[in-house]
Amino acid sequence: MANLIPKTPPEAWLTVARQTLVEEGIQGVKVDRLAQRLGVTRGGFYKQFADREALLERLLVLWEAENRFLPDLPRNPTAAQARALLHDMTDRLIDEQGFDPAFDMAVRDWARHDPLAARAVKRVDAARDRQLRQVFAAIGCAEEEAAVRARVFYYHQIGYYALGVREPRAERKRLLPTYLRILIGAEHLDPPA
Repeated sequence: MANLIPKTPPEAWLTVARQTLVEEGIQGVKVDRLAQRLGVTRGGFYKQFADREALLERLLVLWEAENRFLPDLPRNPTAAQARALLHDMTDRLIDEQGFDPAFDMAVRDWARHDPLAARAVKRVDAARDRQLRQVFAAIGCAEEEAAVRARVFYYHQIGYYALGVREPRAERKRLLPTYLRILIGAEHLDPPA
C-alpha cells in the first residue's frame, strides 16, 4: 500500500498567509514562501487554490469575517443595550478578543496599493461606521451627533493601532472610563435618574 501524504488544508495556507501578511506585508505572501513556512511543496497549494489571487481573496474574506470591531447588534437596540455594547466592545478591543489589530493594520497597509483590498477596507469601514451610528443613536444622540461620535470613536481606535501606541492592558482599562466619558459623552453614559 502506497504511503499517502495528507493534503495541506486551505485553512493551513490561510493561517500562514495571515501570519506572513502581519509579519512581512503583502509582498511576503508568495506561494513558494508560504510553502516553505509550511514545510510542503508549492504543488499542494494549487490543489487548494486556483492561484495566489484566490488565496488573497480568501484572506480578505477571513479578515472581514473574523476581525470584528463590534459584535452583532440587536435589531433595534435599547439605550441600555447600546451602552452595554459599547462597554463590551471596548473591553474586547483592549483584550483583543475577536479583533486582531495587527491583522487589521496589515490589511489596511495592503489596501494602500491594491484595489481589491481597498474595496474590502472601504466596505468594512462603512459597515463599522453604520453600526457605531446605530449604537450612538440608540443611546440618545441625534442623527448628526451620532454620525460624528461614531467617526470620532472609530478614528480614535483605529488611530490608536495605526500609531502603534503601546500601553499595558491594565493602564488602558484604568483610563477607559475617561476615554468613554470623552468619546461617548457623560450625558450618554448612564441612564437618566
